[in-house]
Amino acid sequence: MNTPASELLYLRFLKLARSADSWPAGVALSPLETVLLQEIFVSGHGPKPLTVKDALQLKHLASPSTLHKKISHLRALQLLTVQYHGNNHRTKYLVLTPSAVQHFHALGQAMQKALDSAV
Repeated sequence: MNTPASELLYLRFLKLARSADSWPAGVALSPLETVLLQEIFVSGHGPKPLTVKDALQLKHLASPSTLHKKISHLRALQLLTVQYHGNNHRTKYLVLTPSAVQHFHALGQAMQKALDSAV
């Protein structure tokens, strides 16, 4: 069977991403927590960061109560924090901590290595 180059590239990335696991020692995330952090990462690079209220409305991921528990757990692991903008202390914006940002940086480096090895 001849495997397409794009499939091999993705396989290389997954292997490198697995080896680039950069969470602090002892931190193990559930798949839902991983996807939730990805949502926060993506929205943090868009026009509007994700608010707690927005995150609780991600019903395609889980129920609001489950999402609230996961947000609390990610905050306890110090991978996520909340910020306020200006004098408005009613709206909480979800922000990745430097540890979480480092994880996404490591994934970006793994992707670059996969691309470099494809050339």
